[in-house]
Amino acid sequence: MTGNSVTTNGNAASGAPSPGDEAEPGAPQTAENSCRDCGGTGRLDGENCPTCEGTGLVTVTVGDA
Repeated sequence: MTGNSVTTNGNAASGAPSPGDEAEPGAPQTAENSCRDCGGTGRLDGENCPTCEGTGLVTVTVGDA
């Protein structure tokens, strides 16, 4: 599959967090949540949302962490 990459959250392949993430993806006591800025669509003003980088998801801290 040349040219395709899978992005679940953060930067594709690098595992780096998106600007809207509260913690590193996969960190303990975290979960994915809809991006508040784009409402989970991944789009803002006709372009990729800068907060979630177009995924519609951000990593948030859950529980008492």
